[in-house]
Amino acid sequence: MLAFALSLSSCAIIEEQAEKKRLAEERATALAEHQTWRARKGWRADTYRNEPLLTAATADNASVEISLSEQRGLLLVNGCIAMDFPVATGKRSHPTPSGEFRVRAKEREYSSNLYGKIVDVAGVVVVEDADTRTHVPVEGTTFQGARMPYWMRLTDSGVGMHVGHVPGRPASHGCIRLRPKTAAMLFQMLKVGSPVVIADQAPALQAASSQ
Repeated sequence: MLAFALSLSSCAIIEEQAEKKRLAEERATALAEHQTWRARKGWRADTYRNEPLLTAATADNASVEISLSEQRGLLLVNGCIAMDFPVATGKRSHPTPSGEFRVRAKEREYSSNLYGKIVDVAGVVVVEDADTRTHVPVEGTTFQGARMPYWMRLTDSGVGMHVGHVPGRPASHGCIRLRPKTAAMLFQMLKVGSPVVIADQAPALQAASSQ
């Protein structure tokens, strides 16, 4: 009986080692493909997609990393780079916080209760870049929150990922703006609780540069 138990334990260890080896090889292959893509001219304007990894993506094996210095986002599947896409993070006056976060909530249609514009009864914009903490609508005007489709909240203070203008530089009030197709894909793929790391350079890219 003891011999049988030891045999099962040995098999489990061998299977675990084989899985670790397979994942390491998968990450090395994916990293090489990604580096080849980034060697192309004009890659910064495009989105990288590793279709086999995207096919294998689930809500349980997907995570996101945001590289502030590069204004890029990475979708990781089992730690492998499955997508590399442009983002726009917070400008200097409203920096995007660094750290480890998780998706706290998701809403397909969402409007900010902090940022937007103030319009009069005729729909004429009175204040283009309104902040409800400093701009109070006067009689005859109303506040219209900025639309943030595919909203994925990361902090209690209102930072999240959503559709927005992505000009290739920091431009938001702290949120992470995404192109529509990217936002829709992440919204569908990620779940409440999915990890999101925001750093000057994404950990996956740091690992690539050290090899």
